Formats: sequence, structure tokens, C-alpha cells
Amino acid sequence: MRSEEFLIFLLVAGAVLILPVAAIVMSVIAFVKTRRLSEVTGRLDRMENYLRDIADGRVLLPQQKSVAAETVLKAAPQAAGVSVADAAPDTVHPETTSHAIAARTDSAAQAGWEAFIGQKAFGWVAAILFLFSATFFLRYASQNHWIGPVGRVAIGELFGAALVISGCRYLLSGWRRFSAMLMSTGIVVIYLATYSAFGFYQLLPQQHAGLFLAILIMESMLAAVFCRSALIGMIAVVGGLMTPVLMRSDQDSFSSLFLYLLTLNIGVIAASSVQRWRAVVSVAFSGTQLIFLAWYQGNYHPEKFAWALGFQLSLFALYLGHSLIAARRFQRSADREELARFVINGVTGFVAFRALTLESWGLWIGTAALVFATIYVVVARLAMAWRPTDHRLVMTSLAVAIGLIAWAIPVQAEARWISLGWTIMALALWLFGLRVSSAMLRIMAAALAVLAVGRLIAFDLPLYIRDPFIPVLNREALPSLAVAGLLLVAVRKSDLCLPQLPRREQLGIGVAGVCGITLVWLVLSLDCHGYFVSQSFLGGDVGLWRWRAQLALTVFWILFATVLLLLGFRFNRSRLRWFAMGLFGVTVLKLFVVDMANVQQIYRIVAFFILAVVLGLVARGYQRFSQ
Repeated sequence: MRSEEFLIFLLVAGAVLILPVAAIVMSVIAFVKTRRLSEVTGRLDRMENYLRDIADGRVLLPQQKSVAAETVLKAAPQAAGVSVADAAPDTVHPETTSHAIAARTDSAAQAGWEAFIGQKAFGWVAAILFLFSATFFLRYASQNHWIGPVGRVAIGELFGAALVISGCRYLLSGWRRFSAMLMSTGIVVIYLATYSAFGFYQLLPQQHAGLFLAILIMESMLAAVFCRSALIGMIAVVGGLMTPVLMRSDQDSFSSLFLYLLTLNIGVIAASSVQRWRAVVSVAFSGTQLIFLAWYQGNYHPEKFAWALGFQLSLFALYLGHSLIAARRFQRSADREELARFVINGVTGFVAFRALTLESWGLWIGTAALVFATIYVVVARLAMAWRPTDHRLVMTSLAVAIGLIAWAIPVQAEARWISLGWTIMALALWLFGLRVSSAMLRIMAAALAVLAVGRLIAFDLPLYIRDPFIPVLNREALPSLAVAGLLLVAVRKSDLCLPQLPRREQLGIGVAGVCGITLVWLVLSLDCHGYFVSQSFLGGDVGLWRWRAQLALTVFWILFATVLLLLGFRFNRSRLRWFAMGLFGVTVLKLFVVDMANVQQIYRIVAFFILAVVLGLVARGYQRFSQ
């Protein structure tokens, strides 16, 4: 016996021997555990029934029994032949009742587990064993040339058809579970035979094979819908996905594989449009993507680009259309599984498009992301029209669209404009969220704003010595100031509807205002100091230009704080006044710590004089403001 034959024999023998034994052992363990649990449950039930009978008067306590017996003896004469025992009320002994309930509970548990093992466990183990044996037989017959390709396919088709017909007969007789087992097994066997006919033996051309597969898959899904059995649909899907895995060959028939998988998914979508089988759809989608990933890792070549891209785009469109059909047809809102599949479909579709087109269409990746984002915006609009109450689907669609746009900006834009693009998106979302009173949109806007400010501080601020430049009107300062300006615009717009917002959002708006002002101060300070330092590159005393830079920075801080204070008085904004006073304090600290140690005497005199005059005017202004 050859090693391959011996391996197949061991697999079949192991499946035949181990699976039933494992099922029996697990069933016995579960039976013992359940019996112990049922005993405890029975005791509790007996106690509850006994107390309920006492409360209703159906069971008497020992003291109540003696009183009732004496009453009956006094009421009934001895001549009537009624004894004390007979005259006593009809009572039920609590121990007798408890034993009867326990016996019924144990017998019910035994019958339930016996039915589970006999009707379901053994049946499905037999179905799985039959599938493995059929698959190994076809491969073994192929390797040893026992039967020709036509004979192998014919045997598989006949066996599968016989099982399906038997399942239909048992279904008409009322054997629903057993018919589901037979029909599921027959469908998978027919899948194996049909796929091997064109994907393994090349007995059918691809154009004819697609028709056969379409008919087969539609028939299997119709059987699942007719029987109203998600289990048949799940078995058909799992068997359909396992078919190309078990029947793979050395030749890469990628076109046959893609046509087969697309046909399988079309059948799943058609069936789930009638019955809301979420798990079946999720298994079909995830299994298809895993098969494609395995194929891509081992067999992809640029020559297969058109087929691979067409397959992924078709799969993306198919499941996106399914989400729209579900939103249109079913009355219930989308649950977490459907929303997760909705998001994963968009992510995997775009990632696959990017991976396949990165070398040839690399310049258009950002445009493709915008196209995908536009598609999801259209989906959100349709969901609002069809399902106005399903806010989760609308918000999820918008979240995917925003994520794609946010990803497209760093791909297409230069590094220093990325933060500005994210801030523009955040402002648009925030204003739209205020307009439609959507907290979810405002949360998305806040997340994008945090992302933009974080990138600006970490990567975009010019914390280095630059060549001579024009202050403010340069490629570093302009986008940074625009980010800060957009934050302040959002804060200003939010002040109009501040009382209607929750407390946490009011605090967030205050933080955004402080961040916007701080960014303006920080960017202008870097430009002010960097301008004087950069002038030293043109010639002259480097130390002198650095002293001038420190003086200019101090004067700028004084002027900036003064302007903030005036605006705080003008618009009655305490946050602006507090920021100005804090900046004045920082300026005084800088004078004593930095300027006195590093700046020439004449510049120190000018700085102290200017600050003294300004602080005096500030004090005068506060006195007048308080009056």
C-alpha cells in the first residue's frame, strides 16, 4: 500500500471511529452535568410548589391537620360510617409530590438528550463523514485512474441528486430535520461534482460552466428558502466554499474560480433578500475573501489583473447592493453584524483595489478613495430616504465616507496641507451636526479635529532654523493659521446654540477655543522668532540678530495679549481675558528668566519699558471695566 493510500485510509478510519466516539463522550458528559443541574432545579421547584400549596390551602401543616380532623368528626355522625381518616381533607404529602416532580424532570432531561443525540448529533456526524468519504473517494479514484472523469462526475451528480430527492420526500412526510440533513449533504456532493467537471477535469467550457453553477446554486438556495431552513443555506454555503479548497489542482484556473465564487455569492444574496439570514451572508462574504487572499498570496500575477480587479469590484457592488436591499425591504434596523459587514465590505474593497492598482494606477489612488467615499455618501442619502428611523446605517455610511476622504487627503496632498484638509472636513461635519442635531456627526467632527491638531503639532510646525522667508505668508504658517482659524470659526458658530448642547460638548467647545488661540499664538511666535534668526544667514552679527529675535518675541507677546484682552472686553468673553492675563504672566517670566540673561542692556530696557506701559494700561482698563 502506498503512502498516499495509507494516509487516506487513516483519515477515513479516524473520521469514522473518532467522530462518533467524541460525540458520544461529549453527550455523556453534558448529560451528567445536565442531570445534576436538573436535580438542583427540581428541588427548588418542589420547594416553590410546596410553599404555593400551603398558601393556597391545598396542603395543611400538621397543626392544621389535627384541627380539621376534629371539625369533621364533630360534624359527621359515627353512624354514617365515616372514619377520622376518611373525613380528613384531601391532602398531598410534600415528599410524595417532590419525588413525582423529580422523576418527571429527570425523565424529561433524559428524553431531551436522547432525542438530541439520536436525531441531530448522529445525523450530522453521518453527513460529515459521508462528505469526507465522497471527497476522498473522488480524489483516490482520480489518482489511481479507476474511473474516467465523466464517470466520476456522473457518480457524484447521481448520488447528490438521490440525496436531495430523498430529502424532499422526507420533508413532505414531516421529517424536517432528517430531510435537512439529506438535502444539505446532497447539495454539497453536487457542488463537488459540478465544480470538478469544469475546474478540475475541464469537461465543460467556462461559459457553459457558469450556467450550470448558476442553476445549481439557485436551486440550493431555493431549497433553503422553501424549507425555511437557515441550516440548509449555511451547509450549502460552507460546502460551496470548501469545494474549490478540497478540489484544488496544480493548474491555476482563476477565471473558473472567480466565476464560481461570484455565482455562489449571488445565490446567497438572492436567498437572504427573502429570508434575513445574517450569519449565512457573513460566512459567504468572509469565506470568499479568505479564498481570494489565499489565491492572491500564491498565484497572483499582473497578467491576471483584470480578472482579480473585476472580481473584487463585483463582490463589493454585490454586498453593497445587499445592504441597500435590506434597508429597503426589512423593517427592522440594521444590527451590529450587518453594520460590521457593511464597513468591512467597504474597507476590503478599497484595500483590494489599492493593492491591485498600486503599481499601474498609483497616482489615482486618492481619486479612487474619493469615488468610494461618494458611493457611501449616496448610500447614506438613500438610507435616509428609505429608513428615516435607522440612524445607525446612516451614521455608519457617513463614517466610512469620512474615513475614506481622510485617507485620501494625505495621499494626494502635500504633508503640510493634510491637517488643513482634515480640519475642513471636521468643520463641515460639525456645522452639519449642529444643523440636524446629530451628536454622532459632532463626535466624528471632534475626532477629526483632534487628529488634525495632533498632526499639526507633531509634524507641521517649523521647530527648526529656516532660510530667510516672509513672515506669515509662507508655506508653513499659512496652513497652520488656517487650521486655527477654522477651529475658532467652529467655536463662534457653536456659541449661537450653546445652551442646547450637552455639558460635555460645551466643555469641548471651550477647549477648542483655547486650542485655536494657542495655535495662532504659537505659529506667529515661531514666525516672529524665526524671521530674525534667518536674517543672520544673509550676513552680520549672529548674536545681535538673536537678541533682536528675543526682543521681537517679547514685544509680540505683549501685543498679542493686549489684543486678546481688548477682544475679551469687547465681546465679554472671560476665556479671552484669562488667556491674555496668562500670556502677560508668561511674558513677565520670560523677561526675568531669559531676556535678562541673554539680551543686551538696551534691548532689555526697551522690553521692560514697553511691558510696564502696557500692564499699566491694562490695569487702568480693568478699573474702568469694573466700574
